[in-house]
Amino acid sequence: MHVSGAQRAAPGVVRIELPLPIPALKVVNVYLVDGQDRSLVDAGIHTAEAEAALHAGLAAHGVRTEDVARTFVTHLHPDHFGMAGTLERAGSSIVMHRPEAERARKTWAKDGHLIDATHEWFDLHGITPEVNEGMREAWIAMRSRVDEVARIAVVDDGGTFDLGGRNARVVWTPGHTDFHAVLFDEDTGTLFAGDHVLPTITSNIGLYSFSRDDPLGDFLSSLRRVRELPVRRVLPAHGEPFDDLGGRVDELLEHHRLRLDVVLELSTGLDAYVIAKRLFTRLRSAHEERFALAETLAHLRHLERTARVVPDEGRPVRWRAV
Repeated sequence: MHVSGAQRAAPGVVRIELPLPIPALKVVNVYLVDGQDRSLVDAGIHTAEAEAALHAGLAAHGVRTEDVARTFVTHLHPDHFGMAGTLERAGSSIVMHRPEAERARKTWAKDGHLIDATHEWFDLHGITPEVNEGMREAWIAMRSRVDEVARIAVVDDGGTFDLGGRNARVVWTPGHTDFHAVLFDEDTGTLFAGDHVLPTITSNIGLYSFSRDDPLGDFLSSLRRVRELPVRRVLPAHGEPFDDLGGRVDELLEHHRLRLDVVLELSTGLDAYVIAKRLFTRLRSAHEERFALAETLAHLRHLERTARVVPDEGRPVRWRAV
C-alpha cells in the first residue's frame, strides 16, 4: 500500500500526497492548513489507498479527519472532489465556487445525462465507436470513486474562504473546468492553485457540448489574471510547490501559442479525432483519448473564434484553415 508522507509547503500549510489510479499523474496534493482550526484544500479521489494515505498524512501532524473543520474543493474532477463526502461525514463543511458546485452535481449524477451528451459530442467529432464506449465505461467506473455529498456550501468569485482565521480570496480561473477556482492567501502570498497552474505539465483544457464557448480562451485569460496577483508561493495539485508564478505562466502561454500553430497546420479538412491522434501519439486508454480529443476541440474552437479555422458541416465535423 502506498502511503506518502506529508511535507511543509508554505507558512502554516502541509502538503499531503494521495495516490491516484491514473498512471500519468500518480499522486494528487491536498493541503492541510493550520489556523484557529484545521482546513483542507481539495479532497483526493476515493480509493482505499487514498483514504489510508489521507488518514496517515493527517495523523503525522496530530490531526484526524474529524478535526478538519472545512474543505475547499477547487473543482469537480474526481481526484479533487472524490472524498469530499467522507470528509463531510467526519464533520467537515464542503465549500466550492458556486457554479462549479452545480456542475459537480450534474457531472456525477446517476442518470448519466452528461455522459450521454459527451458520447454524442465525441461521435460528432470522429471518435471510433469502441473508444467512445470505453470513454463511457471509464466515466461510469470513475463515478464509484466519487462520494455523494449531502450539502455543498458555495462562495462566489471574489469572496473569501476562512482558512481557520486566514481569509483567502476565491479567484475564478476557468479553463481546466468552466468554473475552476483557486484560493489566494494575501497575508502570506500563497496561491492554492488546484490544476490551474502546474509546475511541469499543462492542465487539460477540453471543449464539450456543455462547455463555455471558448475554454482555451478562458484559460489564457485566467492565466494572465493570476499572473497579476502578488504571489510568493504556488501550491499546485500535482507536482512540487514553486515560487516563480510569472515565469511559469509565460511558459504556459507560449506552449499554447505553439500548440495552436500546430493545430492550424493540421486543419486541412480532417476531423478533430484524426487531428488529436496526430497531436497525441502516445495514448494508453480510452480515458486518455477522451481528454486528447476534448483538448484538440478546445484548440480548434479558439482558432475558430479568432477566425483562423472553420468547421465544415457533416458527420464527422471536419476543420480547415481560413
